[in-house]
Amino acid sequence: MTIDFDTIVAANPDCPVRQVGPGLVIMDPAGTATHSLDEVGAFLWNLLDGRHSLGQLVDALVATYEVEPAQATTDVQDFLAQLVAADLVRPA
Repeated sequence: MTIDFDTIVAANPDCPVRQVGPGLVIMDPAGTATHSLDEVGAFLWNLLDGRHSLGQLVDALVATYEVEPAQATTDVQDFLAQLVAADLVRPA
């Protein structure tokens, strides 16, 4: 899956999610692995509702945290690629 500014993904509804402090712990759909997200990852996860594009995620990240747009773009692309590879998100 190519992830560009127009890419929209949604959290996999088959993944149990638990809030742990400011972060999240997410179990993969097979129930064999857990993935921990820090505060920023949890912030982005909560926007993965099938309506927000990568560009919108980047804009939200830049508006909320002190990060340059170019760095935010790279970070969000990498983050989404990891979530897709783990089957935690799917194309919307």
